[in-house]
Amino acid sequence: MKKLFLVALAAVGLASCVQNEELVVAGSKTAIAFSDAYVYNATKADPTTTTATIEDFDVWAFMDSVSGTVFTDEDVTKSNGAWGYTNTQYWYPGHTYYFAALSPANSANVTEELAAGNAAELGLGEIAFTNVDGTEDLLYAKAKVTTPDAATLANQGMEPVKMQFQHLLSKVKFTFQNGFVNEHHTVVVKNIKMTVPNKGVIDLTQNTFAWTNLEGQTVLEMG
Repeated sequence: MKKLFLVALAAVGLASCVQNEELVVAGSKTAIAFSDAYVYNATKADPTTTTATIEDFDVWAFMDSVSGTVFTDEDVTKSNGAWGYTNTQYWYPGHTYYFAALSPANSANVTEELAAGNAAELGLGEIAFTNVDGTEDLLYAKAKVTTPDAATLANQGMEPVKMQFQHLLSKVKFTFQNGFVNEHHTVVVKNIKMTVPNKGVIDLTQNTFAWTNLEGQTVLEMG
């Protein structure tokens, strides 16, 4: 009886090995990569962040459903013009991937409450932000990618994921005009102050972003 038990146990172990090997083979050798991370400016606001100055971002991603985690707050950084990250993940055929990202990476001023269930397909979730001195820009991007069948994926691979960022904050630009006819007159403007909220919450699963729960204040001084 003991010999039969050992044989059966060995058979189970063998079956497990076979299943694991099948899972590995079913996967892709094409790693998930990122490229062309840029800022989309929908308004005429004077942006402080441009494509050239984005140096890093945090990315979250899942495959098919929120339980199929691919990335959780993974740091993606740029080196010599190329984007890279540490926890290498690979594409699998016939699946839909959902990506969301925040920049700058590892901001101490941001806390996230990730969306759950089907809502996660719409965006990252709800984030709270504290902008202490009014100088930190906050950018957000999301992307949806569907992989082809196994044969196509193996033959053609996958394009890097393009993250189109947008500003979650607005930069305020002041333009002063005077009524002097003589252009040689010089006007000096000093001690301009503006008080704005420095804390807020935004739901990134919505079609239109709007800050709520505004509180606190930062006094911006110019001149």
